[in-house]
Amino acid sequence: MEQINKADSESVEAGQALLKKYGYNSNNILFDIESIKETLSFNTGLSILFSGIICIILIFIFHLFLRNQYRRINEVTNYAKQVQAQDYSLDIRDNSEGDISMLKNEIYKITTMLREQAESLKKDKLGLSNSIADISHQLKTPLTSLFVLNDLLASNPDPDTKQEFLQRIDSQLERMQWLVSSLLKLSKLDAGTVEMKKEAISARTLTERALESLKVQIDQKDIEVLIGSESDGKPALDMDFTGDFNWTLEAVTNILKNCVEHTPTGGQINISFENNPIYHAIIISDNGVGIDKEDLPHIFQRFYKGKNASDDSIGIGLAMAKAIVNEQNGDITIKSEPGQGTTFTIQFFK
Repeated sequence: MEQINKADSESVEAGQALLKKYGYNSNNILFDIESIKETLSFNTGLSILFSGIICIILIFIFHLFLRNQYRRINEVTNYAKQVQAQDYSLDIRDNSEGDISMLKNEIYKITTMLREQAESLKKDKLGLSNSIADISHQLKTPLTSLFVLNDLLASNPDPDTKQEFLQRIDSQLERMQWLVSSLLKLSKLDAGTVEMKKEAISARTLTERALESLKVQIDQKDIEVLIGSESDGKPALDMDFTGDFNWTLEAVTNILKNCVEHTPTGGQINISFENNPIYHAIIISDNGVGIDKEDLPHIFQRFYKGKNASDDSIGIGLAMAKAIVNEQNGDITIKSEPGQGTTFTIQFFK
């Protein structure tokens, strides 16, 4: 035991001698330990201080972030309230990143769709209102004539006058029947309830059937009707295409009726056919009075009557013809010059 203590004592003395050699003594060592303790204590305090400052900064940044998010959410909420009030004028699109930006952009897309639907409904409502007004006006004229003629018949006129009144009554009734029938057909087309058949149609047979219903008017005005066409310099008297025969007959009849009404006595109507890789076409031309330039953009509008329209014209036949052809993936174009006649081109795309 004494030997161990002696060894330890010698070791301590050797260590002190070594430290002394490098300028350290017991006093210096104690001082350095205290200095280290103070440094550690100071550094710990700084660390706590900096940690606190960083926490405060992070909390402040998080507060700003939440505040910004709440502001953007309020923008979306206010925008939704405006949309609910049918105010679509605000543009909420956001090009920045983040879920809220994506939400705003999606809401804007939905709003755009709602605006378009609202405008479409407003347009349809206005169109319905105008149509009802036009229908009322169109029905008012023959109804007034019927009342007048009925009163005249009640006065027991002579047989010849009575027969004339009865013919005029029959004419007005036919006009009303045609108007009501046409409006019903148009309403079916508008509602999309018409199912167009896909059947082979002979263009010549179609036009001949249409001309049969107009034979009386054509004969009365002594109009010459020519049917045929030329393709690559060779005469082509017929053409087959696919469509709904009865509905297409209605469209062609209405166009021919318009041509007959505006062709002078002794005039001419030419019907030709065209078949190319893009479409089949029925081309109907007359040498009538033509259509003014200001009337051309409106010629297919319902109840529109141009300057050269007859007194009996209702202005619904061409509108129905275009609706029927459009329903069959087709189109109707028109070319006309005042005094030089009119050309209708009915196209059925392949």
